[in-house]
Amino acid sequence: MKKINIVCLGGSMEQQSSTLAVLKYAALKLKELGADVYISDIRTLKLPVFSYKALRSMKNRKFTELVKKIQGADGFIFASPEYHGSVSSAFKNVIDYLEVLSDEKPPYLSLKPVGCIALGGAENAGYATLNSMVSIVHNLRGIAAPSSLAIGYGSSLFDAKGKLKSELIIKRVNRLAEELFLLAKRLRD
Repeated sequence: MKKINIVCLGGSMEQQSSTLAVLKYAALKLKELGADVYISDIRTLKLPVFSYKALRSMKNRKFTELVKKIQGADGFIFASPEYHGSVSSAFKNVIDYLEVLSDEKPPYLSLKPVGCIALGGAENAGYATLNSMVSIVHNLRGIAAPSSLAIGYGSSLFDAKGKLKSELIIKRVNRLAEELFLLAKRLRD
């Protein structure tokens, strides 16, 4: 049986991104479940600000690799920090470049499950961003996973060694990974 392929996309422009660290934790859980996982750190893509002219003329090896992985994926996890009540501009910029998938048959992320993770700095932060992410997933014709989550106090989730320390967050991210894996498997089969 062919393995489930999951693409994880996210992070921030920060060198030590809490968002990317949570995304990598989710990717490890997906690997434990038996998925092949590809992680794309938005910081390394180095995309110019989106425009259709830039899209038509762009030659970016890392982005081309990401697009190929997306085309073969069974599911996705998107992760963004919350900046002023929404996704980061860097995350949104990558999403805008997914316009290259508009002519696919079916287009964009049609009928593929997407788990969303939003990280904010305050206790109740992340919910506005999570809502934005779910809307983005729907606009890309994907299926937002019900266990998608908003996480507050994003920068204090890790111990000195960079390991996720909150049992509650570990439980919630594990649930999202398990749900996404099962959705991807059922929707593919």
